[in-house]
Amino acid sequence: MGVIDFEVLRAAEQISGDRTKALAWYRQPLPVFDHQTPQQLVEAGRKPDLLRYLQSLEAGWTG
Repeated sequence: MGVIDFEVLRAAEQISGDRTKALAWYRQPLPVFDHQTPQQLVEAGRKPDLLRYLQSLEAGWTG
């Protein structure tokens, strides 16, 4: 299953409003990160990049 970072998951849940959706998102490829999943990014040590991305989404950036 891999590593689940609960800080990232909470940030995604805050945006989506739903833990199930946030967990599904955590395993989906993100085009902005060369189609790596949030889980892969966390495992590669890129959690700060991912959190900044989530903050930008929360602030209204649509990519």
